[in-house]
Formats: sequence, structure tokens, C-alpha cells
Amino acid sequence: MILKLLSKKNTKEIIELMYKNDELYFSQFLQELGLNHNTISRVLNELIDLEMVSKREEDTGSHKLSKTYYKLTEKGKKVLIFYELESAFEELKPDQKIVYQIVEE
Repeated sequence: MILKLLSKKNTKEIIELMYKNDELYFSQFLQELGLNHNTISRVLNELIDLEMVSKREEDTGSHKLSKTYYKLTEKGKKVLIFYELESAFEELKPDQKIVYQIVEE
């Protein structure tokens, strides 16, 4: 299920944006990525279900809706390895071999 989600369109862009920005609220995804509201919402909810993203709500103290912030969890940061491997395999020539070492931080 994880690989299926990671290979979906737009998931990589959303994860990389969160990695670069630590924590984002929803409208920042809309501004930065220019994606449809429903697309971003669906991907974020799937990432939350798999515990790759956490969310928190900040009460604005007024009649406005509270802001919801999203952040990659440690598990979510580790999936970036998947995208690094994908790039390495795409760059391989037919006769090349690849050696990849995963180092625990």
C-alpha cells in the first residue's frame, strides 16, 4: 500500500515540499504546487493514515476557521529514499549495476 501511494501522481511533489519547509498549512500547498484542492486533500489524508504526515490545528481565536498545519513525520522523511532509488534506477544504463546503502541516522 505504501509503494502504491508513493507512486501516485503528485505524492512526490507534496512530500518534497513538506521536507523543504518543515511545516505547511493547506493554502501553502495550493500556492506552491498549483494543484487541485481535492487532489492535495486526498494525498495528505492518505499520508496521514499511513503515519507519514502529522497534522495539527491552530485555533485563530476568532470566528475564522482554524489553520491546519501538516508536517512530515520521521517515517515520512524516510520515504524520500524511495524517490532517490527511483532516480538512481532511471539513470542506469543497461549494463550498469547499482549499489545503494541505507544508513540509519
